Amino acid sequence: MTGRPLTRIAHTRFFAGAIALAATVCACIYFFTGHTVPLTADYGLGLPSANLWFSVPVISLAAAFAAGIGTIVAMTLLNKIYNVLRSMTMLFAAFFTAMQIATPDIATQFFTGSLLAVVVPACLLLLFSCYKSSDASRRVFIIFFVLSALTATQYCYAIYLIASFAGLGQMRIFNLRNLLASLMGIVTPWILLLGFGIVSPSEIDMPELASIFAALNLEDAVLLVATVSFTAAVTLLLYIINVVRTIAYNARARAFNGSFTLVLLLTLAAMCADYQNIIAYLPLFNFSCAMEMAHFFSTHRGDKTFIAIFGIIAVYFALFLCQIVI
Repeated sequence: MTGRPLTRIAHTRFFAGAIALAATVCACIYFFTGHTVPLTADYGLGLPSANLWFSVPVISLAAAFAAGIGTIVAMTLLNKIYNVLRSMTMLFAAFFTAMQIATPDIATQFFTGSLLAVVVPACLLLLFSCYKSSDASRRVFIIFFVLSALTATQYCYAIYLIASFAGLGQMRIFNLRNLLASLMGIVTPWILLLGFGIVSPSEIDMPELASIFAALNLEDAVLLVATVSFTAAVTLLLYIINVVRTIAYNARARAFNGSFTLVLLLTLAAMCADYQNIIAYLPLFNFSCAMEMAHFFSTHRGDKTFIAIFGIIAVYFALFLCQIVI
């Protein structure tokens, strides 16, 4: 008997649902036993940051779960509509939920990272729909409008404006009309915020960030760094292997994969440069890494690949247990 049936099971909705259920149970245990470290600092440039939107912890937990579901829905649509993984699989959902629970503080409260991991994939859905489109200016405007508006709550959104500009070139729609649409999208929310007095010019200032490492004890900080390092190492290794296959894809598929790669590398660079704000990027980093890992395993379905899949997921749950025990 070969391991092919187990490999096939790993790509099913049943397996993804089982991992998601296990992660949800773990998150609830972590939250209701009082382990969650709440984020209380205001990271907004003019509006309150997302971690301050829900003052009741249980509502914040529910919002975090809803955001996680939103991210998985966006991942599913990206693969179903644009076939970015080159096969039907739900492995990305299993990886994403396992990665999230490895750092349970980000899975048990709603904050900027929770929203960022929904907004950027949603923007990618819009961006991909613009590929070689002659009438993409409205969608381009929406992408830049949303990212610019949310920058008022956390500066990290501004980084993905850079990725969106690059995305216009990758989608073969970088022209004067779309460039003007993107600039209008950036300016418009600030005109509205300032014009209606929602934000005053004197309130626009870089916030004094409270580092997550200051709130964590040494053991938790080490676990956070270890989790991010493990995810980054596995993802970059699989990305290098994926490149060989990606080269053979058609121009449309290469453009889509190039956008994912740009978001992944930009997020990793931001986490290194803006390490005090690292968890704001972490859920989106998990999204990007989950998609990259799923891409590899969806195109490499050997008899024994289930061992690597189960092993990676087991590491994340082991990291969660360390958060509880230590």
